[in-house]
Amino acid sequence: MSPNRRFGLLSGASGRLDDKFVMSRRRALGLAAGATAAAVAGPALAACAQGGGGGGYKVAMIVPTYDAVRWKAADGPFFVKQAESLGMSPMPIQSSNNDVDLQLKQVENALNQGIEGLVLAPVNVDAAKASVQMANAAGVPVVAHNYVVPDVKLAGVSARDGVALGVMLGKAMIAVAPEGNYVIAKGEEGTDMAQLKAEGGMNVLRPSIDSGAIKVVSDQWNRAWSGELAQKQVEQALTLTRNQLAGVLSYCDCMTYGIVQAIRTQGLAGRVIVSGEDCEPEMLKLILSGDAHVSAWTAFDQMGKNSATLLHNALEGKSWDGDTYDNGSGERIPFFKTPLKNVSKDGSLPDSISVEQFVNENPWWTTPAAVGL
Repeated sequence: MSPNRRFGLLSGASGRLDDKFVMSRRRALGLAAGATAAAVAGPALAACAQGGGGGGYKVAMIVPTYDAVRWKAADGPFFVKQAESLGMSPMPIQSSNNDVDLQLKQVENALNQGIEGLVLAPVNVDAAKASVQMANAAGVPVVAHNYVVPDVKLAGVSARDGVALGVMLGKAMIAVAPEGNYVIAKGEEGTDMAQLKAEGGMNVLRPSIDSGAIKVVSDQWNRAWSGELAQKQVEQALTLTRNQLAGVLSYCDCMTYGIVQAIRTQGLAGRVIVSGEDCEPEMLKLILSGDAHVSAWTAFDQMGKNSATLLHNALEGKSWDGDTYDNGSGERIPFFKTPLKNVSKDGSLPDSISVEQFVNENPWWTTPAAVGL
């Protein structure tokens, strides 16, 4: 595999948090996303997610879900804001509810409404080939956002280095839990990012697995990054090991919430090392309380802006002299790689900064009061 292609793939009371876990996950995270976008980022930025401004190229962004806070609070509104600043006219952001058929229909409808450019964050990268091919046939350039559709013509890629993200989390985990039984909770198998993060994490764990220091008792894909499925995975691992679990390498905060619930139920809160990704405000509270230990951060605001810039460049026919990406199509695709870092309680884990520093550096994402600082 080409090195460039690998990039596409990076203390509340228990009762109150337990109430969150028993809520519908979509409702709980939807409320969190709305609060982050409206109350933290401010009314102006939240309004950006609605689109409809500008007067130039008519463009659309379609995201896989609103289950994770990032899509409604960061990627979407920052794409809209940047698109409008470049003179484009973005339609309201659409979520596909993790449904590949719905996403295909959304793309078709957007094309029928006369869009001139599309940013697509696929539910499933292979299924999304049909959407990209449909857009290409209509002469509409497509920028792949976060997840990269393989083997088709793309106008750009705005993503992170998935392998590097997995390596970062793996290093943080073994720094605290260098031996014992491990669970690996992977995300949606149909996305390149889930596969690349898993590859990176395993690159770090493999020597310890081979030496016998770490034993992986469960290694599972969890459809749509489901917290419920991840919770069941960890519950089964706890039963199998009679609660002798050292760590859970989780690649998404939305899965970590269910994982923490499984661990709490057995009275093991804080004793099992747990990771996540996205630095959602609720996850930061878990890190501060000691229920979780590290979460990887991707600058989603920058990723949204980069997608708008790549799309505008394609529509304007501008040349590109930056990084490129190989998705197997035979073309070198303009590529914006989004920065990564870990966030831990005091910043002592590898590649990490403290929760306090992170919050201070990203006031648009959350506030000290929101995470319990």
